[in-house]
Amino acid sequence: MVDLKIYSAEGIHEKVLTCLEKFPRGFVLDVPSGQGAFSMELEKLGCKAFLGDIARKNILYQNGRCIQFDLEKPFPFKERVFDFGVCIEGAEHIENPHALIKEFARVVKKGGYLVISTPNVMTIKSRLRFLFYSYFDYFKYFGSPPVEERHQIKEYEHQHVNPLFYGEIKFILEKYGFNIEHVETNRMVRKWKMIFPLIKYFIKIKTKKKFPKDPLFISDVILEGEDLIFIAKKE
Repeated sequence: MVDLKIYSAEGIHEKVLTCLEKFPRGFVLDVPSGQGAFSMELEKLGCKAFLGDIARKNILYQNGRCIQFDLEKPFPFKERVFDFGVCIEGAEHIENPHALIKEFARVVKKGGYLVISTPNVMTIKSRLRFLFYSYFDYFKYFGSPPVEERHQIKEYEHQHVNPLFYGEIKFILEKYGFNIEHVETNRMVRKWKMIFPLIKYFIKIKTKKKFPKDPLFISDVILEGEDLIFIAKKE
């Protein structure tokens, strides 16, 4: 078996697998799948994975359930056929996250789960970057190179076009019938140790007044987590 490349940030696959281990095994839709590294781990757990990626030839883990898949279009599946939907580092690549989560809500069974991860643009580090440079972490370059060139253009960085915030993702998930059970992160990012605690203190004071009913806005996951990982149940 060839080594499969992992396109997501360090620790995301391990964190998501840890979250899924506690649930009964079932049918999983993994999009975008990349070369299939995460689906391979899912099947080691006993799940049956269905893989989809915009570049079909990029999928190297061949289990007979691989298709060309465009996150911007309706999913080519019937309603309520999956126990889990997994979207690792996908939502920030598309124009309409509402349509994406709406489609997951259509194909995931009632009582099933959606796990979705995205770069966290709400960290203290990212907020300071926006203050000084007018762009968030992981969103330096905006553009649309051809699909076949997406892994070849250095300045395109992560091919991210749509920064998503915790409050926005929470709203979209709840709008389409998902209830967030957990929000995790892959790892913490801390810089400027001398001023970090002071900035964090003032952010917590101001944000707590604005969102008193949702403590996650001032949690370490939001302020210092590299990526946000949402585990949401379909009601």
